[in-house]
Amino acid sequence: MNATEMQSRRFTMWITLAVVGVLAVAGALTWKLWPSEEPSVAVPARVCDNALPGVDVKALLPEKGEPFTEWHTGSFNPMGGYAAKVPGTCKVYGGGKAVTIKHSLYVGSDYTMKDVARDASVAATRIAFGEAKGFHEGDTAYLFTNCSSAQDKTKALVEVDVTYEKTTDRAVIRKVASLAADTLRLESQKLWTCDGADDLPKGSPQVG
Repeated sequence: MNATEMQSRRFTMWITLAVVGVLAVAGALTWKLWPSEEPSVAVPARVCDNALPGVDVKALLPEKGEPFTEWHTGSFNPMGGYAAKVPGTCKVYGGGKAVTIKHSLYVGSDYTMKDVARDASVAATRIAFGEAKGFHEGDTAYLFTNCSSAQDKTKALVEVDVTYEKTTDRAVIRKVASLAADTLRLESQKLWTCDGADDLPKGSPQVG
């Protein structure tokens, strides 16, 4: 092998090493800059001051993304030892989505279950849950039940609103309505102690 051939081989070797080095550096930089897999949205077993099962909320939030957080105000967990029974609101976040749950008691209101039935008949999607009735429209499911008391003859109505996102997808509406039903059953039975609330079904509501 003459000097020219040896010089050519050395040059080729240096070129090969240089290419390998560049590729190694590029690979390391790509690994560092490549976005890591998003963490799972860990929805706890109980949400909203430990009042509601997390499964209905988990069904609405993405599986991965921003971590789960929540806040609540007013009375939400009937077992929370609140000094007064007042309407409550809970908002949960996760994966870039949010769900807001509200419950209220209307005493002596002119709005009755007949009015609910009327509004449900013209709304986008009707919801039926035993004696409770409601509807989904826009981004919110509305569910109502009588809360009259045989003792003082007071007419009252419990309302639960669950706001998620504007949709006409029947599968999504079922999930929202299921969360509304869980909330209505809990608050009407345990917080507002409505007559007849124990007769509300234990399953999911009918949608449509």
